[in-house]
Amino acid sequence: MTDHYLLIGRILIVLLFLQSGITKALRFQDGLSEVRSKKIPFPHLALLGTIILQIVGGALLIAGWFVTPVAALLALFTLATAVVFYDFWNLQGAPRAVSLNGFFEHISIIGGFLILMAAGPGRLVL
Repeated sequence: MTDHYLLIGRILIVLLFLQSGITKALRFQDGLSEVRSKKIPFPHLALLGTIILQIVGGALLIAGWFVTPVAALLALFTLATAVVFYDFWNLQGAPRAVSLNGFFEHISIIGGFLILMAAGPGRLVL
């Protein structure tokens, strides 16, 4: 059963990244506006790198390939995203609460990646 849980876990943890990467690819200008709003340097390159990491990284994790390095990259990306896009420390009231929740959701996802890095892909790989 552990191998089945690991496969299901790999799929579930990357659904967010696959959906986000595909949406950003299909709606590139919207993604670019989001990146520019946070004043990230080289916005086109940053968005393109994000799309590639989310889609390719997600596919690799589902397949069970390069699980440790890909999970580490996605964990670091998720941490950077949490800090840049969920800057709750600059907000007050309801917007702060929403941002704080998003921040800790991202931190929780990092926990899932760390568990996956420790456990490995299991035996169900492509």
